[in-house]
Amino acid sequence: MGAQTSHSLVKARSSLASYAPTRELAAHLFAAAMGLSGSSALRSSLGDSSADPTALQALARSAFASLSTDARALVGELVALRWSSPRDIQAALEELGVRVLAQVSGDSSDLVGELLAVSDLIHSDPDVELAIGSKRASAEAKATLVSALVGGKVSVEAEAIVRHLVSDPRGRRIGRMLMGAAETVADQGGQGLAVVSVAKPLSGAQLAQIESLVHKKYQRSHYIAQRVDGSLVGGARIRVGDDVIDGSVATRLQDLRMKLAG
Repeated sequence: MGAQTSHSLVKARSSLASYAPTRELAAHLFAAAMGLSGSSALRSSLGDSSADPTALQALARSAFASLSTDARALVGELVALRWSSPRDIQAALEELGVRVLAQVSGDSSDLVGELLAVSDLIHSDPDVELAIGSKRASAEAKATLVSALVGGKVSVEAEAIVRHLVSDPRGRRIGRMLMGAAETVADQGGQGLAVVSVAKPLSGAQLAQIESLVHKKYQRSHYIAQRVDGSLVGGARIRVGDDVIDGSVATRLQDLRMKLAG
């Protein structure tokens, strides 16, 4: 992520606080992101950092005239900012849509857990994973498949996020997209996301110990997502973003074997 985009994302997230969070606003932000995916010319024009911001806002109003008033206003604020790459505007629109749905969901559902559960569900069925990742299938077909797979089993907000992601992958894998969305939802709630792989479910004391360890390392509370992995034998592997804290027995045994072999 370039410096311009990092700076603009901070402003975009701040701007979001001025708008009432609704499912309609999220849907229209997702629609705007999809619109940019479908038009490289529009994407390049709106992402031109040398262009006059007023002219860019006028172009955005014309291109997205069908969006709600709030969505058009928010898109206008985004295009007036400076981005390292035109595609970064798409990513920003998507992120804001996810953040809006996180606000709408509130405490009514475990949105982070639902997104991670959908990821596990998709990866558990090779046929479904292949169909969702297909470059030949239409966005509508993949979104319909998602609804058939998770509709009624997760919150409306979780389904909306997954439907958008599979419709507009932009070269990304479904697992990475869902993990990114889960991280965004956690961040909107003031937390980080730590995925803890363990041989068996953690006890309350073990969970508290991991929460304390992660908080101390990152100076922030984290949503702790547990994943049971029998290959670990014991201990835990903790992943926070790109960082991995590996205290699993399997890894310690492998390290010991390497030392003995050396």
